[in-house]
Amino acid sequence: MATSRALILLCLTGCTSGPTVGAQRRATPTLVALATLPALTFGEGPPSGARIQREPFPSQPIQGFSALLAEPDGGFLVVSDNGYGAAENSADFLLRVSAVRADFDAGAMTATTLFTLRDPDRTIAWPVVNHFTSERLLTGADLDPESMVRAPDGTFWFGDEHGPFLVHTDATGRLLEAPVPLVNEGTTLRSPDNPFLRENLVLRSLEALNAFARAHDARAPILSPDHRWLSSADQLKQLHRAGFKVIPWTVNDVDRMTTLIAWGIDGLITDRPDLVHDAGLEVQGHRGARGLAPENTRAAFEAGLAAGVNTLELELSPTADGQLVVWHDEKVGPPKCRAPELTLAQVPLNGLERVRCDGLLPEFPAQRADAGAAAYKLLTLAQLLRFPGKLNLETKVHTPSSDPVAMTRCLAKQVQAADAGQRVTLQSFDWRSLTTANADFPWLQTVALMGEPTTRGDDVSRAGLPWPVAVDPVATVKRSGGFENLALSPDGRALYAMLEKPLGPTRECLAFSFDLATKQFTGVAFRFPLHERATAVGDFVLADATHGYALERDDSEGKLDGYKRVIRFTLPSSPGGVVARESVVDLLALPTLDGGVFAFPFWTTEGIAVLPGGRLAIVNDNNLPFGHARSKDAPDGTELIIVELSR
Repeated sequence: MATSRALILLCLTGCTSGPTVGAQRRATPTLVALATLPALTFGEGPPSGARIQREPFPSQPIQGFSALLAEPDGGFLVVSDNGYGAAENSADFLLRVSAVRADFDAGAMTATTLFTLRDPDRTIAWPVVNHFTSERLLTGADLDPESMVRAPDGTFWFGDEHGPFLVHTDATGRLLEAPVPLVNEGTTLRSPDNPFLRENLVLRSLEALNAFARAHDARAPILSPDHRWLSSADQLKQLHRAGFKVIPWTVNDVDRMTTLIAWGIDGLITDRPDLVHDAGLEVQGHRGARGLAPENTRAAFEAGLAAGVNTLELELSPTADGQLVVWHDEKVGPPKCRAPELTLAQVPLNGLERVRCDGLLPEFPAQRADAGAAAYKLLTLAQLLRFPGKLNLETKVHTPSSDPVAMTRCLAKQVQAADAGQRVTLQSFDWRSLTTANADFPWLQTVALMGEPTTRGDDVSRAGLPWPVAVDPVATVKRSGGFENLALSPDGRALYAMLEKPLGPTRECLAFSFDLATKQFTGVAFRFPLHERATAVGDFVLADATHGYALERDDSEGKLDGYKRVIRFTLPSSPGGVVARESVVDLLALPTLDGGVFAFPFWTTEGIAVLPGGRLAIVNDNNLPFGHARSKDAPDGTELIIVELSR
């Protein structure tokens, strides 16, 4: 910048000792102070950034400031947003509020962690990364806090972008209640990143399992969803960026196979392996190859191997004496088997000796049962493990009284005894089976099964989710368009939560009123019209009962011909009205004390606070390590500037 440090001095609390500026009003807004926090500044905590670079950061970076609260002692509070820009790469980034001090003489900042957001009382209904821990520290895969206020009672409210939600914590970061979704005129408004949308629930569920696996030195789970969970190539790329392999079930339609293969799936499970014509794909024969021979029999396994499967996929069910037999259903009997109907869990293994399962099913017209009778006997796990190649074994949990833990331990010990650990994976809809394997047998690769997307909460074991099953409405809030802005109403009784971007084709950002007593949204408080060059509002703050300041920006970075402004606005006289606005600061052409010009050319300028004496504090979100407004060769630091207004 073109100004000297000696001239950029400020006493933030209005004290008179030491150098001061602003003794007289200036004709134009002027930069009077600057302090910088270097990009690679770290605090305590576990390594972070494993999904954005080959070597993760050694601990938690202090960056991504997306809100700014001025403290009476001259310091500031800031909140770090969701981490590295997306849920799929931010599962190891802890969400924290930090206390910031600026030494404007030295041009430097320091930051100390005040608290980490956490949910030990399990108020959050969707899966969080640290679901299986008691403290449930929250990460950038769980929430995206972009704004923050301190309520009159000393608690904190955060505006989240993913929901969008309002998140309420005590003064230590503990969530006090479930995040509050945006409801307007009886309709819940959701962003494309809302955790309850199906594709997002898939990722968040895996993140929770993965964190548990990692804590026990086990491998990341493979995802095996009903193929109808997969809606786009972008969704699959998101899962791959997060480090998960995806092998959907059960795909028998050739056109659907072609689509999924084009998207980049890692494999597929099918009843008809003879229809797959991709030599490089992992093809798993469902129940052997039940489209070609009676399921889960020696004949089906031989048919699958003959059709070229890489892996035999099958289910294991327990008998009354604790043995595991190869069978999908809770019972054996017609039409699949020649036997009176028997419940497996009530019959010992030797009671199943005469059962033959060679029934042909009309839904599989290509099925044949022309092998000898021995090919259709029920197989035990020990017999199955003698088959060549890879095996994907499912623990079936048929009833609430079933014991997936005992089944998993029995399976793992037999696999271990057969020295088959390198060619066996364990899959289950009941994730107690998976966590047991991770904790007790970390060498065993687990596979997370997810059931039909239409399954509802009364059958979560079938869905494979220990959380409410997803919803699938259309997202109406734009991506990265949630609650970037949050302010306390003049009377202290409500919050104004404003969307970062307009809804639909309009050019107005809506601010919704939220009653702190009832904890409900009460409608549109006001409308903020965007300038024709602007794409978003990065933050706002109220200066008094009727006026405030907003950061309005375009999407440019490092360009002096972009649009980055401070807007002074006046609240409307009635709820739902349009604010009056005027541009008061051009952040790309800001005069300095020595007659130079300073530019603040960051894409995400996301924190503003009102200071005594007609001054504003402004901070950027540096998007570590992706922000390069100052240099293409090095990541941006965090800059805190003080602007003295002209009036």
